[in-house]
Amino acid sequence: MEPSPDRVAAPCPLFGNCGGCATQHLSYPAEARIKVAQIQSALARIGKIRNPVLRPILTGPDYGYRNRITVHNREGKIGFLGVDGRTLVDVSRCLLAAEDVNAKLAHLRSGSRPRPHYSIRADEVRGEAFYQSNRPLADPLKKLVVEAVPAGVKAVLEGYAGTGFFSAPLVAAGKNLVAVESHPAAVEVFRRDVGGAELLEGRFEDEMENALARLGPGPSACLINPPRGGLSPDARTLLAQARPFVGILYLSCDPPALARDLVALADFWEPQWFQPVDLFPRTAHVECLVWLSSRLSPSGSPAVSPVH
Repeated sequence: MEPSPDRVAAPCPLFGNCGGCATQHLSYPAEARIKVAQIQSALARIGKIRNPVLRPILTGPDYGYRNRITVHNREGKIGFLGVDGRTLVDVSRCLLAAEDVNAKLAHLRSGSRPRPHYSIRADEVRGEAFYQSNRPLADPLKKLVVEAVPAGVKAVLEGYAGTGFFSAPLVAAGKNLVAVESHPAAVEVFRRDVGGAELLEGRFEDEMENALARLGPGPSACLINPPRGGLSPDARTLLAQARPFVGILYLSCDPPALARDLVALADFWEPQWFQPVDLFPRTAHVECLVWLSSRLSPSGSPAVSPVH
């Protein structure tokens, strides 16, 4: 049998044992195609969306991109769990990590290590709050989100705002922003780093109505970037009804969860396009940005749902 032309030699000698990577044996274009196909499959199988408008996948460097890694420490080893999910693989250098992160890993390995795990962060990643970990795609992703908000939109309600990764550029673009975030560490960073936005501390489900009341007049949109599990049942219920938004911008990190949520929102929100984003090359994960426009007719009644 001839090997596939998409097969390449894995550059890391730990590949196949270390659980940190899944696709080093594939050319990166092949990996990107597979990830787009995964999104299409989830949308068709779960969301019943047969012909989605898929934009070209946003990609960057496939190695040396991570500004943060978490390593385990036990039995004289420091590294990542193996493919079996139990064995600890000793890692002296991670090819996915940026050079400055690998330098900090080397420093950690050379000293005393009393804790069972360590978060190794680049200098721009401060504290324990969630940050987007793909350094080269940080600015392109911000630009993508800002440009996806229609020009006529005056206000944005941002759920799951985190540290303000998208909040700051949206404010800089002139949007009136009301953000919701529940993680105390993220709230602290947001309040320190993001000016010109209003932040409500709490769960999106609990603060959405309060945030809506603070948006002010003019066309508005909603930006949501939920965790891997997608929207909670309460959040889906809150969004699956008539809302004043012209649309919802949904950044998902799990295609099946996204497809499930789109089914729940389908009576009121119609997907217009899907933008795959590969924030985690050489892993099985893929993100997808979706613009959902309101299905409400000018009279305020639900319009007839189109057939996908």
